[in-house]
Amino acid sequence: MTVILEMRGIDKRFPGVHALRDVSFAVRRGSVHGIVGENGAGKSTLMRILAGAFQANEGEVVIDGAAVTTPTPERMLQLGIAVIYQELAQVPHLSVAENIYLGRLPKTRWGGVDWSRAKAEAARVLDRLGFKVDPSARVDAISVAQRQMVEIAKAIARDARIVVLDEPSAVLGDAELEQLFGIIRRLSREQQVSFIYITHRLKELYEICEEVTVMRDGQVVATMPIAETTTAGIIRHMVGRELKDVFPKRAKPGAEIRLEVRNLSRSGVLKDISFDVRRGEIVGICGLAGSGRTEVLRAIAGADRIDGGEIRVDGAAVSIDTPRRGLTHGIGLLPEDRKTEGLFLGQSVAFNVTVSALASISRRGLINRWREGELVSRFVRQMRIKTPGTDAKVGTLSGGNQQKCAIARQLHAGTEILLVDEPTRGVDVAAKRDIYELLVELTTSRGASVVMVSSELPEILGLCNRIVVMRDGAVSTLLDGESATEESIMAHAVWH
Repeated sequence: MTVILEMRGIDKRFPGVHALRDVSFAVRRGSVHGIVGENGAGKSTLMRILAGAFQANEGEVVIDGAAVTTPTPERMLQLGIAVIYQELAQVPHLSVAENIYLGRLPKTRWGGVDWSRAKAEAARVLDRLGFKVDPSARVDAISVAQRQMVEIAKAIARDARIVVLDEPSAVLGDAELEQLFGIIRRLSREQQVSFIYITHRLKELYEICEEVTVMRDGQVVATMPIAETTTAGIIRHMVGRELKDVFPKRAKPGAEIRLEVRNLSRSGVLKDISFDVRRGEIVGICGLAGSGRTEVLRAIAGADRIDGGEIRVDGAAVSIDTPRRGLTHGIGLLPEDRKTEGLFLGQSVAFNVTVSALASISRRGLINRWREGELVSRFVRQMRIKTPGTDAKVGTLSGGNQQKCAIARQLHAGTEILLVDEPTRGVDVAAKRDIYELLVELTTSRGASVVMVSSELPEILGLCNRIVVMRDGAVSTLLDGESATEESIMAHAVWH
């Protein structure tokens, strides 16, 4: 299989930061090449150089054996390079068809836009990919998963020969991700389209990739066939050391029941959900996408209404109709989408940590900046939040550090029952370990109770004392964390 893309000796410096050092790797025609590394390893910078958005200080990009002399975004698109970033580059108020053909809409003989042709051609591309998306629909009216599909359709409509997918599973469900894998396999096999697949979920590498390049601290540390490596080997390259114990020692809960959920119901969504959580316990909730996992957490926290059932805290029935009311009972929610629902990305670390309990740092309605700085600095030290300072915008931090800020806010607000939805989504391996330790520390040193939803079964099995398995909006079974296996969880998640 011939090489279609080479990046040779790429070096990139920013003021005070040497982001990439002598990075070289190659992608074969019609192959799927994975790129992994911790946040800050240089993956995004490298892909922006490939897209022409950044210019390398040294090195060259070679396509089909010819060096690209002027790697501008327009030039790279002309050469068949399409980069689909995690933050989708779309115009929300325009239609699907308009986004697919943005900047190159077909014209009528009189010079106007040929709308019927645009919709027809968009429909053909979507149909060819197997995507069920209405070309006339506004992009802001479709799901995030469908928006990802629109970006892929845009790339294929441009006859892209090399498509970069940056963390696609961050917005796609299991069924949609499997559909995407099918499309990647078909396009790479039948049309010789090459893919660069960037992910934090190492399991995905073995499902879709043929080769993998591992980056660390702005350098390539290994490139190897996926068939010749293991997850443990990839992790060792990523972090520069062995990770023998991925999960900290499991917390040992007390006998006291802190949270009781009894017959919680919502029409068409949840059916008679019942379980309890003890002091110092981590209870996991898992199941297939659409099983109601997230909806349970949102209902308990007061983010979504309930039609029936009861929630009890420390033995007393409580009425929780808003997240603010939930906080008064010590219940806090870390939502699945931290960027849009969990954090104020344009605000500082200090603001995000303290915003849910400003009274503790205020006097007569005015914030005591000295007290705020002291409190937030303490959280930054204790939780090992990597930030230039407490005044840095949260949106500039890595995913793992953003999640730590979200947890810090809950602790500052006095949360004793923490509901966490996908705590390590989009987080690198080392940061995952930090978050695991934080959750266990909350239960051991603070006596907090944690209810955790995760799509990653090893995470559920490694951390949770008990596991609630859901199917079709109902509890399928309750398993002991010590004896449960991935097979037993999936059996209850799928079978009747």
